[in-house]
Amino acid sequence: MTEYRISGIWTDLKGVITHYAVHEIKKNQSGSGYVITKAVKKTKTEAIAIVGNTTNKVWTLIWNYSDRKWTLGEEVYVAGEGNSKYLKTKPDSSVRDNLLHLIDYRYIY
Repeated sequence: MTEYRISGIWTDLKGVITHYAVHEIKKNQSGSGYVITKAVKKTKTEAIAIVGNTTNKVWTLIWNYSDRKWTLGEEVYVAGEGNSKYLKTKPDSSVRDNLLHLIDYRYIY
């Protein structure tokens, strides 16, 4: 099983998500803990393939401005069918974990 985190998105001018900032969780060199890789920009199709692989676990990664650190968000799932697939988090009525609420890197890069 491979674990991933999604810390941000890229949107087009209409606000539709086109890419995701995906981090892989790897064992550290000593093997006693884990490290998170730098974000890799993945297309929507690539991200859906990662999340859709049932051997992977994917969660949002949320920047906590008060504590100045990343915190674990919600698990990410594939929804829809065929060409209408998209990523979503568990619906819990919380905007904080919604993928559209993550950092939009279009404004940074």
